[in-house]
Amino acid sequence: MTNIHPTAIVAQTAQLGENVKIGPFAIIEEGVCIGDRSEIMAQAQIRSQSIVGADCAIGSGALVGADPHYVGFNSETPSWARLGDRNIIREYVTLHRSIEEGGETVLGDDNYLMNGAHLGHDCQVGNHNILANNVLLGGHVKMGNHCFLGGGSVYHQFIRIGDYVMAQGLAGTSHDIPPYTMLAGTDNEIAGLNVVGIKRGGFESEDRKEIKEIFRIVYRSQLNLKQAIEKIDERSWGDPAVVLINFLKSETKKGFCLKLYK
Repeated sequence: MTNIHPTAIVAQTAQLGENVKIGPFAIIEEGVCIGDRSEIMAQAQIRSQSIVGADCAIGSGALVGADPHYVGFNSETPSWARLGDRNIIREYVTLHRSIEEGGETVLGDDNYLMNGAHLGHDCQVGNHNILANNVLLGGHVKMGNHCFLGGGSVYHQFIRIGDYVMAQGLAGTSHDIPPYTMLAGTDNEIAGLNVVGIKRGGFESEDRKEIKEIFRIVYRSQLNLKQAIEKIDERSWGDPAVVLINFLKSETKKGFCLKLYK
């Protein structure tokens, strides 16, 4: 049974699943869809054309699907914010809809966003990620799975964040962060491999060794990236290592974080 607090404002065209709970003074606008068993807490706002999956918790004062921070944006543009299942969105998180007609800002499944985190327009975020307090993702950021971004860290628009990345609190980058690495400082620098993260992620010992070897070639061999890739291509690698290799071979708009943190 859906439970709507009498002070909440829920548009007639909003679609609410089974056992949804809407808290005091929450606002659910036209065209919103909310999945089964999700809870929208006090004073949260789910703006028009937003989709919230099942078993989500949207914290007090959170804002989902607001107009993007984009100069000249036409608020009549039909675009979306889409959240998957089992996401926990804590207090005062902001998640903006796309700037593109028919476009989507996407948050996958099983993510935890702590208070004050921000997902800019057109971000594409995967699954099982943790964003600590006040993490800021600029527009069009693409983020993989199983990442932990430390509190107050910031990410420039159009960058990519690979799987199993860990970031130091207050870190910042304007470059792509390769999978399995740790970001530190504010000068696009890598502190090392996220060794604990990939071990906890269930990676086999041989796969971890291969990832470490690729990291050594790229970051510690004094080769440039082109030379490092050529050396890496001299042998075959397991699937987890190939994920890292393909990331480093892929097209990048902003360049890669290739310096080691000192």
